Amino acid sequence: MLRGVWCVETEHATRHTQHGPRLVESTAPYRIVKLANGAHSVHSLAHHETFHPVVGPVAEAEALYVRQLGLAERVKAHHGEFVLWDVGLGAAANALTALRATRDIPCAIHLLSFDHTLEPLAFALKHVEALGYLRGYELHLARLLCDRHCAFQDGAQTVKWEMHLADFPTLLTQPATRKLAKPHVIMFDAFSPATNAAMWTLPVFSNLFRLLAPDRPCALPTYSRSTMLRVTLLLAGFYVGVGHATGEKEETTVAANTPDLIAEPLDRRWLQRAHRSTSAEPLREPVYCQKRLSATTWEILRQHPQF
Repeated sequence: MLRGVWCVETEHATRHTQHGPRLVESTAPYRIVKLANGAHSVHSLAHHETFHPVVGPVAEAEALYVRQLGLAERVKAHHGEFVLWDVGLGAAANALTALRATRDIPCAIHLLSFDHTLEPLAFALKHVEALGYLRGYELHLARLLCDRHCAFQDGAQTVKWEMHLADFPTLLTQPATRKLAKPHVIMFDAFSPATNAAMWTLPVFSNLFRLLAPDRPCALPTYSRSTMLRVTLLLAGFYVGVGHATGEKEETTVAANTPDLIAEPLDRRWLQRAHRSTSAEPLREPVYCQKRLSATTWEILRQHPQF
């Protein structure tokens, strides 16, 4: 996620909620936290957010990206290189869960990860025992940290992995970005708009949509179900639908550049609810605020081919 010292749970934990992690005092920028279900994850002190809260890194990634997209089935039916964009590398849970889901399929995976920092991954590699999903990939991840790229055989699949260390919204505006491999799937996992508004603006998703290949179906799932996000994706050019539940969220969101990849598209009833919402207008600047739809936005939404 656009996200070093092992913290053992003790009676001196600073916070514990029914569904949240138990945090322990530390001077490190990240902490290992134990979730209510027993899984471990990484907590960012700077953003006051836990990566993959409630159900844990692997369970969330499996629900959002593997099962929801039928990832293994898509890869199995695909000929040639299958391209995954991993927006918000964080501690690599999404990327590694996707690789494990396809490792028994003879295929070529091209994985592009994006983040503005490698600190969470470096921190996570010091705690492989707690973060078990890293096990078996330590050498590849160390190479990724050092060289920003690696290639390896993983079961039946071959993997080519690139790391793009940059500010993602700025990167999307650079001409060189147009030369990147066009994705079949985008795993979008930035910190929430309240703490990381720059990653959720309309310009970000519009620029991202323009980078897609029109003749290459691409799905973009993410954990948020907010009306603001869904309006933003629609205005950017995506088709948008209801995503699978994960953790405490009854719904998430899945977007795509073709309606064929949307199992449960948003309908006109949702459109009317968005019209009544007090938090629906997209962010156009990297400052979080909640507003009703403007008259202009409403008219653009009504003309979207989805409706």
